[in-house]
Amino acid sequence: MAKKNLKYFIPGAIALVLGIVAFCMMFLPAITFNAGNSSSDGWTGAQIAFGYKESVPIIGDVVVLNFNFLVFLAFLLPLVGGILALLFKNGLITKIVTTACFVVSAVLLFSIVGLSGIGRVSLEEGNIINETVNAFLNELYKAIDSTKGMGIGAILGAIFSIIGAVACFFKGTIAKMFK
Repeated sequence: MAKKNLKYFIPGAIALVLGIVAFCMMFLPAITFNAGNSSSDGWTGAQIAFGYKESVPIIGDVVVLNFNFLVFLAFLLPLVGGILALLFKNGLITKIVTTACFVVSAVLLFSIVGLSGIGRVSLEEGNIINETVNAFLNELYKAIDSTKGMGIGAILGAIFSIIGAVACFFKGTIAKMFK
């Protein structure tokens, strides 16, 4: 009897592991770009989600990105879907919710380049420091927009989310495979 109950937790545990791995992809480069340097630069998923400051020599710290809820959600949803898949039995509503968490996360991660513009900062005009910072930010954004693409963190996070969606959708079938 205990063996039968244990096999129904295995697909949920697989989904949870995939959700944790997809969440950890937040700390790898999510967007890569070339901002005038010879090497490729980039922002991690955590920088895009929680905001990013850059130190400029004369001006000081400049906020480049603010908190971005959609990117935060993109990395958080696989973790939520994995936890729900582990905690709840294989009902129709649970299957829909957990699979939707992984699918929405994959869609958001594949569109992270477009979502990165949501958190951009622009300061009020009027004083010379704000105009200088705006000029710096506009040049940075212009250089980034011309060369940006998905980084390895966003790609792998989306792939793990897709695999997690498959694991949640076929949770009952996977459980029946274990004897």
